[in-house]
Amino acid sequence: MRLIIYLIALLTALGGLVFGFDSGIIATTFGHESFRTTMYGPSQANAALTGAIVSVYNAGQSLGGPSVGYLADKFSRKYTISFAAFLSIVGAALQASATHVGMMIAGRLVAGVACGQLLAVVPVYIAEVAPPKHRGFLVGLQGMMVAIGFGLANWVGYAGSYASGSATWRIPLAMQIPIPIILMISVLFVPFSPRWLMRQDRIEEAKQVLVRLRGSDANASELLAQEVIQIQEQLKLEKEQSGTGWVTSLKALFSRRFIRRTATAAFIVVQGQLSGAPVIQNYQTIFYAQVGFTGKTSLLISGVYGLMGVIGTALYLAFVADKWPRARTLWSGSFILAANISICMALSARFGGNAVSRNMDGARASIAFIFIYSAVFAMFFNAMIWVVPSELFPMFLRSKGVAFAVFMKSVVAIVLSQITPVAMEQVAWRYYALFVASNVTAGILYFFFLPETGGKSLEEIAELFGDTLATERIGEIEVDAKNAALADEEEGDNVRDPTGEEGHRVPQKGQ
Repeated sequence: MRLIIYLIALLTALGGLVFGFDSGIIATTFGHESFRTTMYGPSQANAALTGAIVSVYNAGQSLGGPSVGYLADKFSRKYTISFAAFLSIVGAALQASATHVGMMIAGRLVAGVACGQLLAVVPVYIAEVAPPKHRGFLVGLQGMMVAIGFGLANWVGYAGSYASGSATWRIPLAMQIPIPIILMISVLFVPFSPRWLMRQDRIEEAKQVLVRLRGSDANASELLAQEVIQIQEQLKLEKEQSGTGWVTSLKALFSRRFIRRTATAAFIVVQGQLSGAPVIQNYQTIFYAQVGFTGKTSLLISGVYGLMGVIGTALYLAFVADKWPRARTLWSGSFILAANISICMALSARFGGNAVSRNMDGARASIAFIFIYSAVFAMFFNAMIWVVPSELFPMFLRSKGVAFAVFMKSVVAIVLSQITPVAMEQVAWRYYALFVASNVTAGILYFFFLPETGGKSLEEIAELFGDTLATERIGEIEVDAKNAALADEEEGDNVRDPTGEEGHRVPQKGQ
Protein backbone atom coordinates (compact mmCIF):
# COMPACT_ATOMS: atom_id res chain seq x y z
CA MET A 1 0.00 0.00 0.00
CA ARG A 2 1.31 3.44 -0.97
CA LEU A 3 2.40 5.92 1.71
CA ILE A 4 0.04 8.57 0.34
CA ILE A 5 -2.98 6.46 1.29
CA TYR A 6 -1.72 6.16 4.88
CA LEU A 7 -1.20 9.91 5.06
CA ILE A 8 -4.64 10.70 3.61
CA ALA A 9 -6.34 8.26 5.97
CA LEU A 10 -4.45 9.59 9.02
CA LEU A 11 -5.26 13.17 8.12
CA THR A 12 -8.98 12.66 7.59
CA ALA A 13 -9.13 10.37 10.64
CA LEU A 14 -8.40 13.48 12.71
CA GLY A 15 -12.18 13.78 12.57
CA GLY A 16 -12.23 10.82 14.95
CA LEU A 17 -9.78 12.63 17.22
CA VAL A 18 -12.12 15.65 17.29
CA PHE A 19 -15.05 13.42 18.24
CA GLY A 20 -13.08 11.48 20.84
CA PHE A 21 -11.73 14.59 22.56
CA ASP A 22 -15.06 16.46 22.46
CA SER A 23 -16.91 13.43 23.84
CA GLY A 24 -14.32 12.59 26.48
CA ILE A 25 -13.61 16.04 27.89
CA ILE A 26 -17.09 16.38 29.38
CA ALA A 27 -16.50 13.43 31.74
CA THR A 28 -13.61 15.13 33.55
CA THR A 29 -15.32 18.53 33.29
CA PHE A 30 -18.08 17.25 35.56
CA GLY A 31 -15.39 16.36 38.12
CA HIS A 32 -14.28 20.00 38.66
CA GLU A 33 -15.89 21.80 41.59
CA SER A 34 -15.67 25.21 39.88
CA PHE A 35 -17.63 23.90 36.89
CA ARG A 36 -20.39 22.43 39.06
CA THR A 37 -20.69 25.68 41.02
CA THR A 38 -20.88 27.81 37.85
CA MET A 39 -23.47 25.59 36.17
CA TYR A 40 -25.56 24.26 39.07
CA GLY A 41 -25.14 26.85 41.81
CA PRO A 42 -24.15 26.26 45.45
CA SER A 43 -25.66 22.77 45.49
CA GLN A 44 -23.09 21.67 42.86
CA ALA A 45 -25.48 18.96 41.76
CA ASN A 46 -28.36 18.73 39.32
CA ALA A 47 -28.94 15.34 37.70
CA ALA A 48 -31.36 16.77 35.13
CA LEU A 49 -28.92 19.45 33.92
CA THR A 50 -26.04 16.97 33.91
CA GLY A 51 -28.11 14.70 31.68
CA ALA A 52 -29.06 17.66 29.49
CA ILE A 53 -25.43 18.72 28.92
CA VAL A 54 -24.59 15.20 27.77
CA SER A 55 -27.80 14.48 25.87
CA VAL A 56 -27.86 17.77 23.92
CA TYR A 57 -24.47 16.80 22.49
CA ASN A 58 -26.05 13.60 21.25
CA ALA A 59 -29.05 15.57 19.99
CA GLY A 60 -26.61 17.63 17.93
CA GLN A 61 -25.19 14.44 16.46
CA SER A 62 -28.71 13.34 15.50
CA LEU A 63 -28.97 16.55 13.45
CA GLY A 64 -25.45 16.56 12.05
CA GLY A 65 -25.39 12.92 10.96
CA PRO A 66 -28.39 13.06 8.58
CA SER A 67 -27.17 16.34 7.06
CA VAL A 68 -24.16 14.46 5.68
CA GLY A 69 -26.48 12.48 3.42
CA TYR A 70 -27.00 15.68 1.42
CA LEU A 71 -23.78 17.64 2.01
CA ALA A 72 -21.34 14.83 1.23
CA ASP A 73 -23.08 13.94 -2.04
CA LYS A 74 -23.66 17.54 -3.13
CA PHE A 75 -20.44 19.29 -2.09
CA SER A 76 -18.03 16.33 -1.73
CA ARG A 77 -16.77 14.34 1.21
CA LYS A 78 -13.72 16.49 1.90
CA TYR A 79 -15.57 19.84 1.91
CA THR A 80 -18.11 18.36 4.32
CA ILE A 81 -15.27 17.33 6.65
CA SER A 82 -13.84 20.86 6.53
CA PHE A 83 -17.24 22.42 7.29
CA ALA A 84 -17.79 20.06 10.23
CA ALA A 85 -14.37 21.01 11.64
CA PHE A 86 -15.39 24.68 11.48
CA LEU A 87 -18.59 23.98 13.42
CA SER A 88 -16.55 22.10 16.03
CA ILE A 89 -14.42 25.22 16.57
CA VAL A 90 -17.54 27.34 17.12
CA GLY A 91 -18.97 24.83 19.60
CA ALA A 92 -15.71 24.61 21.56
CA ALA A 93 -15.46 28.41 21.80
CA LEU A 94 -18.98 28.61 23.24
CA GLN A 95 -18.19 25.96 25.85
CA ALA A 96 -14.87 27.42 26.96
CA SER A 97 -16.41 30.88 27.42
CA ALA A 98 -19.69 29.69 28.98
CA THR A 99 -20.94 31.86 31.84
CA HIS A 100 -24.11 29.86 32.54
CA VAL A 101 -25.55 26.45 31.80
CA GLY A 102 -27.58 27.69 28.79
CA MET A 103 -24.43 28.79 26.99
CA MET A 104 -22.77 25.50 27.84
CA ILE A 105 -25.69 23.54 26.42
CA ALA A 106 -25.62 25.65 23.22
CA GLY A 107 -21.91 24.93 22.78
CA ARG A 108 -22.43 21.22 23.29
CA LEU A 109 -25.26 21.28 20.73
CA VAL A 110 -23.10 22.89 18.02
CA ALA A 111 -20.18 20.55 18.81
CA GLY A 112 -22.58 17.62 18.59
CA VAL A 113 -23.74 18.67 15.11
CA ALA A 114 -20.09 18.85 14.01
CA CYS A 115 -19.17 15.48 15.46
CA GLY A 116 -22.27 13.84 14.00
CA GLN A 117 -21.13 15.01 10.57
CA LEU A 118 -17.57 13.82 11.13
CA LEU A 119 -18.67 10.39 12.34
CA ALA A 120 -20.78 9.92 9.22
CA VAL A 121 -18.50 11.29 6.51
CA VAL A 122 -14.96 10.33 7.57
CA PRO A 123 -15.37 6.51 7.33
CA VAL A 124 -17.20 6.93 4.01
CA TYR A 125 -14.34 8.96 2.54
CA ILE A 126 -11.62 6.59 3.79
CA ALA A 127 -13.54 3.52 2.58
CA GLU A 128 -13.84 5.04 -0.90
CA VAL A 129 -10.11 5.74 -1.29
CA ALA A 130 -8.82 2.57 0.42
CA PRO A 131 -7.81 -0.59 -1.48
CA PRO A 132 -10.11 -3.51 -0.50
CA LYS A 133 -7.52 -5.63 1.30
CA HIS A 134 -6.47 -2.72 3.57
CA ARG A 135 -9.86 -1.08 4.10
CA GLY A 136 -10.41 -2.52 7.57
CA PHE A 137 -7.09 -1.12 8.75
CA LEU A 138 -7.48 2.30 7.15
CA VAL A 139 -11.07 2.91 8.27
CA GLY A 140 -9.97 1.54 11.63
CA LEU A 141 -7.59 4.49 11.95
CA GLN A 142 -10.66 6.57 12.78
CA GLY A 143 -11.29 4.24 15.72
CA MET A 144 -7.69 4.70 16.85
CA MET A 145 -8.08 8.47 16.67
CA VAL A 146 -11.32 8.27 18.67
CA ALA A 147 -9.48 6.29 21.35
CA ILE A 148 -6.57 8.74 21.37
CA GLY A 149 -9.06 11.60 21.65
CA PHE A 150 -10.76 10.01 24.64
CA GLY A 151 -7.45 9.29 26.34
CA LEU A 152 -6.07 12.75 25.63
CA ALA A 153 -9.25 14.35 26.97
CA ASN A 154 -8.97 12.44 30.24
CA TRP A 155 -5.37 13.53 30.81
CA VAL A 156 -6.09 17.14 29.83
CA GLY A 157 -8.98 17.11 32.31
CA TYR A 158 -6.74 15.70 35.00
CA ALA A 159 -4.10 18.36 34.29
CA GLY A 160 -6.82 21.00 34.66
CA SER A 161 -7.26 20.01 38.30
CA TYR A 162 -3.91 21.68 39.05
CA ALA A 163 -5.18 25.06 37.82
CA SER A 164 -7.33 27.35 39.93
CA GLY A 165 -10.83 28.76 39.63
CA SER A 166 -12.68 28.38 36.35
CA ALA A 167 -9.38 27.72 34.53
CA THR A 168 -9.64 24.13 35.78
CA TRP A 169 -12.33 23.48 33.18
CA ARG A 170 -12.14 26.40 30.72
CA ILE A 171 -8.62 25.58 29.53
CA PRO A 172 -9.40 21.88 28.94
CA LEU A 173 -12.56 22.82 27.01
CA ALA A 174 -10.58 25.33 24.94
CA MET A 175 -8.21 22.52 23.98
CA GLN A 176 -11.00 21.27 21.71
CA ILE A 177 -10.10 24.05 19.26
CA PRO A 178 -6.58 23.34 17.84
CA ILE A 179 -7.29 19.90 16.34
CA PRO A 180 -10.30 20.95 14.20
CA ILE A 181 -8.36 24.02 12.99
CA ILE A 182 -5.68 21.68 11.63
CA LEU A 183 -8.32 19.38 10.12
CA MET A 184 -10.38 22.20 8.58
CA ILE A 185 -7.41 23.56 6.62
CA SER A 186 -5.38 20.45 5.81
CA VAL A 187 -8.30 18.35 4.51
CA LEU A 188 -8.69 20.83 1.65
CA PHE A 189 -5.43 19.44 0.23
CA VAL A 190 -6.47 15.76 0.12
CA PRO A 191 -7.92 14.44 -3.17
CA PHE A 192 -11.63 14.13 -3.78
CA SER A 193 -13.07 10.65 -3.42
CA PRO A 194 -12.63 8.99 -6.84
CA ARG A 195 -16.06 7.39 -6.56
CA TRP A 196 -17.65 10.77 -5.80
CA LEU A 197 -15.86 12.27 -8.82
CA MET A 198 -17.19 9.52 -11.07
CA ARG A 199 -20.66 10.06 -9.64
CA GLN A 200 -20.29 13.68 -10.78
CA ASP A 201 -19.13 12.51 -14.25
CA ARG A 202 -15.65 13.92 -13.63
CA ILE A 203 -14.08 10.76 -15.01
CA GLU A 204 -10.63 12.06 -15.93
CA GLU A 205 -10.16 13.65 -12.50
CA ALA A 206 -11.19 10.36 -10.88
CA LYS A 207 -8.63 8.47 -12.96
CA GLN A 208 -5.91 10.93 -11.94
CA VAL A 209 -6.78 10.46 -8.28
CA LEU A 210 -6.69 6.67 -8.63
CA VAL A 211 -3.25 6.90 -10.30
CA ARG A 212 -2.02 8.87 -7.27
CA LEU A 213 -3.52 6.34 -4.89
CA ARG A 214 -2.64 3.09 -6.68
CA GLY A 215 0.60 3.98 -8.48
CA SER A 216 1.58 4.02 -12.15
CA ASP A 217 3.75 0.92 -12.60
CA ALA A 218 2.63 -1.79 -15.04
CA ASN A 219 0.95 -4.03 -12.47
CA ALA A 220 -0.81 -1.11 -10.76
CA SER A 221 -1.96 0.28 -14.12
CA GLU A 222 -3.66 -2.99 -15.02
CA LEU A 223 -5.45 -3.17 -11.67
CA LEU A 224 -6.38 0.51 -11.92
CA ALA A 225 -7.94 0.01 -15.36
CA GLN A 226 -10.05 -2.85 -13.98
CA GLU A 227 -11.09 -0.77 -10.96
CA VAL A 228 -12.10 2.18 -13.16
CA ILE A 229 -14.25 -0.01 -15.39
CA GLN A 230 -15.85 -1.73 -12.40
CA ILE A 231 -16.72 1.55 -10.66
CA GLN A 232 -18.00 3.20 -13.84
CA GLU A 233 -20.21 0.30 -14.86
CA GLN A 234 -21.55 -0.21 -11.34
CA LEU A 235 -22.48 3.47 -11.07
CA LYS A 236 -24.24 3.31 -14.45
CA LEU A 237 -26.18 0.28 -13.30
CA GLU A 238 -27.16 2.00 -10.03
CA LYS A 239 -28.40 5.07 -11.93
CA GLU A 240 -30.49 2.93 -14.26
CA GLN A 241 -32.01 0.90 -11.44
CA SER A 242 -32.49 3.57 -8.76
CA GLY A 243 -32.35 6.97 -10.43
CA THR A 244 -30.16 9.92 -9.50
CA GLY A 245 -32.38 12.22 -7.40
CA TRP A 246 -31.55 12.79 -3.76
CA VAL A 247 -35.13 12.22 -2.60
CA THR A 248 -35.35 9.07 -4.70
CA SER A 249 -32.15 7.79 -3.12
CA LEU A 250 -33.44 8.58 0.37
CA LYS A 251 -36.61 6.58 -0.30
CA ALA A 252 -34.49 3.70 -1.57
CA LEU A 253 -32.70 3.57 1.78
CA PHE A 254 -35.88 2.22 3.39
CA SER A 255 -37.13 0.23 0.41
CA ARG A 256 -37.51 -3.52 0.57
CA ARG A 257 -34.35 -3.90 -1.50
CA PHE A 258 -32.05 -1.96 0.86
CA ILE A 259 -33.78 -2.09 4.26
CA ARG A 260 -31.65 -5.00 5.47
CA ARG A 261 -28.45 -3.03 4.86
CA THR A 262 -29.92 0.07 6.47
CA ALA A 263 -31.03 -1.89 9.53
CA THR A 264 -27.70 -3.74 9.78
CA ALA A 265 -25.63 -0.54 9.66
CA ALA A 266 -27.87 1.20 12.19
CA PHE A 267 -27.82 -1.80 14.54
CA ILE A 268 -24.01 -2.06 14.51
CA VAL A 269 -23.51 1.64 15.27
CA VAL A 270 -26.31 1.72 17.87
CA GLN A 271 -24.84 -1.33 19.57
CA GLY A 272 -21.71 0.71 20.12
CA GLN A 273 -23.86 2.70 22.57
CA LEU A 274 -25.74 -0.25 24.03
CA SER A 275 -22.47 -2.06 24.70
CA GLY A 276 -22.16 0.24 27.72
CA ALA A 277 -18.74 1.69 26.84
CA PRO A 278 -19.88 5.26 26.03
CA VAL A 279 -22.03 5.35 29.18
CA ILE A 280 -19.06 4.34 31.32
CA GLN A 281 -16.89 6.90 29.51
CA ASN A 282 -19.27 9.82 30.10
CA TYR A 283 -20.20 8.94 33.66
CA GLN A 284 -17.07 7.18 34.85
CA THR A 285 -16.54 9.64 37.72
CA ILE A 286 -19.94 8.53 39.09
CA PHE A 287 -18.95 4.87 38.76
CA TYR A 288 -15.66 5.51 40.55
CA ALA A 289 -17.44 7.41 43.32
CA GLN A 290 -19.66 4.37 43.91
CA VAL A 291 -16.60 2.33 44.83
CA GLY A 292 -14.99 5.09 46.88
CA PHE A 293 -12.76 7.12 44.54
CA THR A 294 -13.37 10.86 44.16
CA GLY A 295 -11.53 14.14 43.45
CA LYS A 296 -8.10 14.06 41.85
CA THR A 297 -7.91 10.30 42.36
CA SER A 298 -11.02 9.87 40.24
CA LEU A 299 -9.58 12.10 37.50
CA LEU A 300 -6.29 10.18 37.57
CA ILE A 301 -8.19 6.91 37.16
CA SER A 302 -10.01 8.48 34.20
CA GLY A 303 -6.66 9.20 32.57
CA VAL A 304 -5.57 5.57 32.90
CA TYR A 305 -8.97 4.45 31.59
CA GLY A 306 -8.39 6.52 28.44
CA LEU A 307 -5.04 4.84 27.80
CA MET A 308 -6.73 1.43 27.80
CA GLY A 309 -8.77 2.45 24.77
CA VAL A 310 -5.62 3.42 22.87
CA ILE A 311 -3.98 0.10 23.75
CA GLY A 312 -7.05 -1.86 22.67
CA THR A 313 -7.33 -0.08 19.33
CA ALA A 314 -3.61 -0.56 18.69
CA LEU A 315 -4.13 -4.30 19.24
CA TYR A 316 -6.98 -4.17 16.72
CA LEU A 317 -4.81 -2.54 14.06
CA ALA A 318 -1.92 -4.94 14.70
CA PHE A 319 -3.73 -8.27 15.03
CA VAL A 320 -7.39 -7.98 13.98
CA ALA A 321 -7.81 -5.46 11.13
CA ASP A 322 -8.10 -7.27 7.76
CA LYS A 323 -6.84 -10.47 9.44
CA TRP A 324 -9.97 -11.61 11.27
CA PRO A 325 -13.33 -11.88 9.48
CA ARG A 326 -15.55 -8.89 10.26
CA ALA A 327 -18.44 -11.00 11.58
CA ARG A 328 -16.22 -13.07 13.89
CA THR A 329 -14.70 -9.93 15.34
CA LEU A 330 -18.13 -8.52 16.22
CA TRP A 331 -19.76 -11.63 17.66
CA SER A 332 -16.75 -12.78 19.69
CA GLY A 333 -16.24 -9.27 21.04
CA SER A 334 -19.90 -9.05 22.07
CA PHE A 335 -19.71 -12.22 24.16
CA ILE A 336 -16.43 -11.15 25.78
CA LEU A 337 -17.95 -7.76 26.69
CA ALA A 338 -21.01 -9.47 28.19
CA ALA A 339 -18.80 -11.65 30.40
CA ASN A 340 -16.64 -8.69 31.41
CA ILE A 341 -19.49 -6.40 32.39
CA SER A 342 -21.11 -9.26 34.33
CA ILE A 343 -18.00 -9.37 36.49
CA CYS A 344 -18.11 -5.58 36.88
CA MET A 345 -21.73 -5.84 38.02
CA ALA A 346 -20.90 -8.53 40.58
CA LEU A 347 -17.95 -6.60 41.99
CA SER A 348 -19.97 -3.38 42.22
CA ALA A 349 -22.77 -5.23 44.00
CA ARG A 350 -20.38 -6.79 46.49
CA PHE A 351 -17.96 -3.95 47.14
CA GLY A 352 -19.84 -0.78 46.17
CA GLY A 353 -21.35 1.73 48.58
CA ASN A 354 -20.48 1.40 52.25
CA ALA A 355 -18.86 -1.96 51.72
CA VAL A 356 -15.88 -0.30 50.09
CA SER A 357 -14.58 0.82 53.45
CA ARG A 358 -14.21 -2.83 54.46
CA ASN A 359 -12.50 -4.12 51.33
CA MET A 360 -10.49 -1.76 49.13
CA ASP A 361 -9.13 -4.72 47.16
CA GLY A 362 -12.62 -5.40 45.85
CA ALA A 363 -13.02 -1.76 44.84
CA ARG A 364 -9.73 -1.85 42.98
CA ALA A 365 -10.83 -5.03 41.22
CA SER A 366 -13.97 -3.20 40.05
CA ILE A 367 -11.82 -0.46 38.53
CA ALA A 368 -9.51 -3.05 36.94
CA PHE A 369 -12.38 -4.74 35.12
CA ILE A 370 -13.68 -1.38 33.92
CA PHE A 371 -10.20 -0.85 32.44
CA ILE A 372 -10.29 -4.27 30.79
CA TYR A 373 -13.75 -3.47 29.48
CA SER A 374 -12.41 -0.33 27.82
CA ALA A 375 -9.57 -2.26 26.15
CA VAL A 376 -11.86 -5.05 24.94
CA PHE A 377 -14.36 -2.59 23.46
CA ALA A 378 -11.56 -0.73 21.69
CA MET A 379 -10.05 -3.92 20.30
CA PHE A 380 -13.26 -5.38 18.88
CA PHE A 381 -15.59 -2.42 18.31
CA ASN A 382 -13.96 1.00 18.42
CA ALA A 383 -13.02 0.74 14.75
CA MET A 384 -15.23 -2.09 13.51
CA ILE A 385 -18.53 -0.30 14.17
CA TRP A 386 -17.44 2.20 11.49
CA VAL A 387 -15.73 -0.22 9.10
CA VAL A 388 -18.71 -2.47 8.37
CA PRO A 389 -21.42 0.22 7.95
CA SER A 390 -19.18 2.12 5.51
CA GLU A 391 -18.94 -1.02 3.36
CA LEU A 392 -22.57 -2.12 3.17
CA PHE A 393 -24.11 0.42 0.81
CA PRO A 394 -23.81 1.14 -2.91
CA MET A 395 -22.30 4.48 -3.88
CA PHE A 396 -25.55 6.42 -4.18
CA LEU A 397 -26.64 5.36 -0.66
CA ARG A 398 -23.32 5.17 1.20
CA SER A 399 -23.24 8.61 2.83
CA LYS A 400 -26.99 8.52 3.52
CA GLY A 401 -26.86 5.04 5.06
CA VAL A 402 -23.99 5.84 7.42
CA ALA A 403 -25.67 9.18 8.24
CA PHE A 404 -28.86 7.36 9.24
CA ALA A 405 -26.83 4.98 11.42
CA VAL A 406 -25.28 7.97 13.20
CA PHE A 407 -28.75 9.45 13.66
CA MET A 408 -30.02 6.27 15.33
CA LYS A 409 -26.90 6.09 17.50
CA SER A 410 -27.55 9.64 18.62
CA VAL A 411 -31.18 8.95 19.50
CA VAL A 412 -30.17 5.98 21.66
CA ALA A 413 -27.36 8.03 23.21
CA ILE A 414 -29.85 10.77 24.15
CA VAL A 415 -32.01 8.26 25.98
CA LEU A 416 -29.04 6.68 27.76
CA SER A 417 -27.55 10.02 28.77
CA GLN A 418 -30.85 11.09 30.29
CA ILE A 419 -31.59 7.90 32.22
CA THR A 420 -28.05 7.01 33.35
CA PRO A 421 -27.65 9.57 36.18
CA VAL A 422 -31.08 8.67 37.54
CA ALA A 423 -30.48 4.95 37.09
CA MET A 424 -27.18 5.14 38.96
CA GLU A 425 -28.97 6.86 41.86
CA GLN A 426 -31.95 4.50 41.90
CA VAL A 427 -30.72 1.03 40.89
CA ALA A 428 -26.90 1.42 41.09
CA TRP A 429 -25.05 -1.74 39.98
CA ARG A 430 -28.21 -3.37 38.59
CA TYR A 431 -28.01 -0.93 35.67
CA TYR A 432 -25.18 -3.06 34.25
CA ALA A 433 -27.72 -5.80 33.43
CA LEU A 434 -29.01 -3.75 30.48
CA PHE A 435 -25.61 -3.91 28.80
CA VAL A 436 -25.10 -7.59 29.56
CA ALA A 437 -28.37 -8.41 27.79
CA SER A 438 -27.68 -6.13 24.80
CA ASN A 439 -24.20 -7.59 24.21
CA VAL A 440 -25.45 -11.19 24.34
CA THR A 441 -28.26 -10.37 21.92
CA ALA A 442 -25.89 -8.61 19.53
CA GLY A 443 -23.44 -11.52 19.58
CA ILE A 444 -26.17 -13.95 18.57
CA LEU A 445 -27.38 -11.71 15.73
CA TYR A 446 -23.87 -11.14 14.39
CA PHE A 447 -23.13 -14.87 14.46
CA PHE A 448 -26.20 -15.92 12.50
CA PHE A 449 -27.06 -12.98 10.24
CA LEU A 450 -24.06 -10.75 9.46
CA PRO A 451 -22.50 -11.44 6.02
CA GLU A 452 -18.73 -11.25 5.64
CA THR A 453 -17.55 -8.13 3.80
CA GLY A 454 -13.80 -8.29 4.37
CA GLY A 455 -11.43 -8.27 1.39
CA LYS A 456 -14.10 -7.42 -1.18
CA SER A 457 -14.35 -4.26 -3.25
CA LEU A 458 -17.18 -1.88 -2.35
CA GLU A 459 -18.88 -2.85 -5.61
CA GLU A 460 -18.56 -6.61 -4.93
CA ILE A 461 -20.08 -6.35 -1.45
CA ALA A 462 -23.43 -5.49 -3.04
CA GLU A 463 -23.59 -9.05 -4.36
CA LEU A 464 -23.79 -10.38 -0.79
CA PHE A 465 -27.18 -8.69 -0.50
CA GLY A 466 -28.51 -9.89 -3.84
CA ASP A 467 -27.72 -6.82 -5.94
CA THR A 468 -27.10 -7.15 -9.64
CA LEU A 469 -23.47 -6.36 -10.37
CA ALA A 470 -22.02 -4.80 -13.47
CA THR A 471 -19.82 -7.84 -14.09
CA GLU A 472 -21.83 -8.78 -17.17
CA ARG A 473 -21.17 -5.37 -18.67
CA ILE A 474 -17.52 -5.64 -17.84
CA GLY A 475 -17.49 -9.07 -19.48
CA GLU A 476 -19.09 -7.62 -22.59
CA ILE A 477 -16.46 -4.86 -22.69
CA GLU A 478 -13.70 -7.45 -22.42
CA VAL A 479 -15.27 -9.59 -25.17
CA ASP A 480 -15.59 -6.53 -27.40
CA ALA A 481 -11.94 -5.71 -26.78
CA LYS A 482 -10.90 -9.26 -27.69
CA ASN A 483 -13.01 -9.21 -30.84
CA ALA A 484 -11.44 -5.90 -31.82
CA ALA A 485 -7.99 -7.37 -31.26
CA LEU A 486 -8.83 -10.41 -33.43
CA ALA A 487 -10.13 -8.13 -36.15
CA ASP A 488 -6.86 -6.20 -36.07
CA GLU A 489 -4.95 -9.45 -36.44
CA GLU A 490 -7.04 -10.49 -39.44
CA GLU A 491 -6.44 -7.14 -41.08
CA GLY A 492 -2.76 -7.64 -40.43
CA ASP A 493 -2.87 -10.82 -42.50
CA ASN A 494 -3.51 -8.68 -45.61
CA VAL A 495 -0.23 -6.86 -46.09
CA ARG A 496 1.57 -5.16 -48.97
CA ASP A 497 3.52 -7.71 -51.07
CA PRO A 498 7.15 -7.07 -52.12
CA THR A 499 6.03 -5.62 -55.47
CA GLY A 500 4.03 -2.93 -53.69
CA GLU A 501 0.60 -4.29 -54.60
CA GLU A 502 -2.03 -4.54 -51.85
CA GLY A 503 -4.63 -7.16 -51.11
CA HIS A 504 -2.43 -10.25 -51.58
CA ARG A 505 -2.73 -12.63 -48.69
CA VAL A 506 0.52 -13.67 -47.12
CA PRO A 507 0.76 -17.46 -47.16
CA GLN A 508 0.38 -18.88 -43.68
CA LYS A 509 2.35 -21.73 -42.24
CA GLY A 510 1.18 -25.03 -43.69
CA GLN A 511 -0.33 -23.47 -46.80
